[in-house]
Amino acid sequence: MFINGQWIKSENEVNITNPYNNEIIGKVPLLSREEVREGVNVGYEHIEIMRNLEYSKRYSILNNIAKEISKNKKELAKIITLDVGKPIKQSIVEVDRTIGVFKMAAHYTKEFRGETIPHDNYLLITKREPVGLVGAITPFNFPLNLLAHKIAPAIAMGNSLVVHPSIKAPLVVVKLTEIIEKILKSKNIPLGVFNLLTGEGHIVGDEIVKSPKVNKLSFTGSVEVGEHIMKVGGYKKITLELGGVNPVVVLKDANINKAVDNCIHTKFLNSGQVCISIGKILVEEEIFDEFKNKIIEKVKTLKVGNPLNEETVIGPLITLDSAKKVEDLINKSVEQGSKLLCGGKRENNIIYPTVLETTNNNIIANTEIFGPVLPLIKINSIEEALNYCNNSKYGLHSGVFTQDITKALYFADKLQYGGVLINNSPTFRMDNMPFGGIKHSGLGREGIKYALEEMSEIKTIIINKN
Repeated sequence: MFINGQWIKSENEVNITNPYNNEIIGKVPLLSREEVREGVNVGYEHIEIMRNLEYSKRYSILNNIAKEISKNKKELAKIITLDVGKPIKQSIVEVDRTIGVFKMAAHYTKEFRGETIPHDNYLLITKREPVGLVGAITPFNFPLNLLAHKIAPAIAMGNSLVVHPSIKAPLVVVKLTEIIEKILKSKNIPLGVFNLLTGEGHIVGDEIVKSPKVNKLSFTGSVEVGEHIMKVGGYKKITLELGGVNPVVVLKDANINKAVDNCIHTKFLNSGQVCISIGKILVEEEIFDEFKNKIIEKVKTLKVGNPLNEETVIGPLITLDSAKKVEDLINKSVEQGSKLLCGGKRENNIIYPTVLETTNNNIIANTEIFGPVLPLIKINSIEEALNYCNNSKYGLHSGVFTQDITKALYFADKLQYGGVLINNSPTFRMDNMPFGGIKHSGLGREGIKYALEEMSEIKTIIINKN
């Protein structure tokens, strides 16, 4: 769509709709495989331009992008809400985080360093060099911030880019591309260093993944697509940020009110469409009924409706098909013995916030729900909780609520997850921390400093002192 500084128009376009009311809010081209290859070729041809770009210019580009995003914050937040159905307050938070991502990346253009290695007869120096062309592929749920986590470190490290946003929510990326175009022009940098490729994932994403000219692939999305990428991606560096069933353990010594408030606030962000959303809560039996009742009470107060309303907490899911899948999952769970405690209702794309009392062998406890559904499971012991948590193909984030430091450290050591949150839910991410999972939940780490490592190669320089 934006290739070598040109905005590509096409007769083959797709309507982008507002998931709340299904109104058409824009159109984007559906690029062909040939057009995608052209975009990749352009990015590849501009590798040396980015590689040779002064650190001070990279720093300035990133800071100026952050300033432009800040100037356009309200517009960008509204686009996210219209495109994704995310409540407007949450969209504003996403834009604010994105500003911080570009600022942090600017900082690391000057602070990302190599090391010296001592030796009697040699001076060994390491330095980080750009990997070349980075292919960035992102999902719909955080359309601005997730892409920023790929674009910003790629620019900071001196890489050229081809980016492919989800066809379900591409409009805010179009606006971001306009901002990047403006900044690159102001610095007299050839626009082919950044290329936006819109269209269907099985065409655009597939071409990016398979291309030998792409040196580094950074993908955020489903486990199934991640597995496909590993099979066909070829000889390139790959970072995968995938899904998970992220458990929370609430022990009997926990501060129950704190645990309830935290779990309610985080579980229902973006209507549960978050890769680190709570997948299930395991509660010790001595406090299970109290915890359950407080959860139900809070969930019933959550405002459902138009995401442009500042009071709305629960908006629509991204598509009607997504909402129907979550509805079917709830129904299957109940058929398998779960008790529906509240919610369970669907209106068009909206799933009302739902709480289920279930068991760990139920389908709902072992599926990435990607909707506003909270399974509660009674446990009898710490070891049972650990078994339920670790006996999973996923390993993204986990959380434990306890006021016993010994138990907290025990869980931190034993939980097989990329992140373990103590007295916090799994739905926590700071943009400068290492973020990623193990097992089928991912490969590599994001977070600005860590993404720079993933988007670079180490060169060792050895100087003979003799």
